[in-house]
Amino acid sequence: MQRRSSPARRIFATWTSTFIATVLLGVVASASHGQDKPPPLRRYVGSPDYPALLKDPIVQPKLQAVMGKQLPALMRNISVSGGVDLVAGALSVNGIAPHKGGEEEGVVCVSEYDGTVQAAILSKGRITVFAKEPSYDSLMQCVKDWITQANSGHRDRMTQPKNVQFGKPS
Repeated sequence: MQRRSSPARRIFATWTSTFIATVLLGVVASASHGQDKPPPLRRYVGSPDYPALLKDPIVQPKLQAVMGKQLPALMRNISVSGGVDLVAGALSVNGIAPHKGGEEEGVVCVSEYDGTVQAAILSKGRITVFAKEPSYDSLMQCVKDWITQANSGHRDRMTQPKNVQFGKPS
């Protein structure tokens, strides 16, 4: 024998289903809305005005905190620079000191989502990394990539490695 549900149970079940559906739609709408709006620091990507990025109110205090007294040395070592790049979720500025390429270089990486800053300086053959967490594993990819290039004397970008070949369409 089947038991009929009371009107109160049916109303409660309908209300619960409606509530859950409304919450889920709200979550989906919020998530899709968040995807439409890029992170606030992304506006600097491609810009040659890297000082504007480094002076941004989200970035500047974090840059100062991580660099301390070494900030002028970093700024000198990136003063000859290209535009702001985007590397694996981080804005990257790398450069050289005037007339000192290969000797005095630097990089600043800024997380596009929260403004976390990491940096490195090449000076007198030594690379010094500046990060809140002093662990190579925790470094952003743009810092690690720059270290790889600086250690190769940037030859890795200019010389085709022996294991690289070009394919032909079949």
